[in-house]
Amino acid sequence: MTKTLSIAGALIVAMGGYALAQQTFSAWGHDFTVSQFAPQQMMVAVATDSKTGRKFNVLKLKNGKMMAISPIGGMQAMPDMAQDDMVQ
Repeated sequence: MTKTLSIAGALIVAMGGYALAQQTFSAWGHDFTVSQFAPQQMMVAVATDSKTGRKFNVLKLKNGKMMAISPIGGMQAMPDMAQDDMVQ
């Protein structure tokens, strides 16, 4: 579990490192401003597709829902999330 949490943290840091320095990033033809980063303790797991064996990290949110961690560059469309699903 510690290894998974470390990997998830590394992904978040790697993705957010540039954004933290710039406080903005561009994707899908839009410019985004980034809020302040804050350390949080999250429940992290690895999801594995039973047919293909492909894996990705998931977070369990405070409201019980799960959120996939994916690099912004790997997403084809801009995500649309309800305010309740945001990590706060």
